[in-house]
Amino acid sequence: MTSRRDVLRSMGIGAAALAAATGGAAAAAVRPSMEAFSHPGQTAASPWWIIAPLKAGSSVGKGWSIAWLSEVRDGASVVRLAHRDGRAVDVHVCARGGNGQGIAQTALFDLITMDGRDRDAATPEDMGRVVMSLARRIRHNETQLAGDLRPFAHMMSHADRVDLFGPERLLLGEAV
Repeated sequence: MTSRRDVLRSMGIGAAALAAATGGAAAAAVRPSMEAFSHPGQTAASPWWIIAPLKAGSSVGKGWSIAWLSEVRDGASVVRLAHRDGRAVDVHVCARGGNGQGIAQTALFDLITMDGRDRDAATPEDMGRVVMSLARRIRHNETQLAGDLRPFAHMMSHADRVDLFGPERLLLGEAV
């Protein structure tokens, strides 16, 4: 019998196959479909049962707390983490793509930090530990399949998001 997890993995494989087929003219041909799939400028329902019991306002350790949580938008959901010293980082929860990207992964998701640092700059240790802790929470909850799976159908891999929207929009939002 096919489980929900198998269905989600199949959706990820389909998205990867679509991404592999998108090069040059092919990318232009599939762009409207990819945009419809990702709901640009629109939101899908909340996927945040995957971090339960955490919620906006929860402390996540090392001086960090969850400032806010987004719905699925432009192919990902965002956890904004705020530190008591004023630092902030957006953690984009994307569909897992290939070998995984970002500083933490689960079976189904990549957690990508978007805080304006150069790709080669080291992640501050306290931030990295908190993001890895979120990934552990997600790993536990994603096996429970206790919530609405529909939001995950609108998630894309980070690479597909960068190809479709560009890194500036992912970092700065629609203002770009």
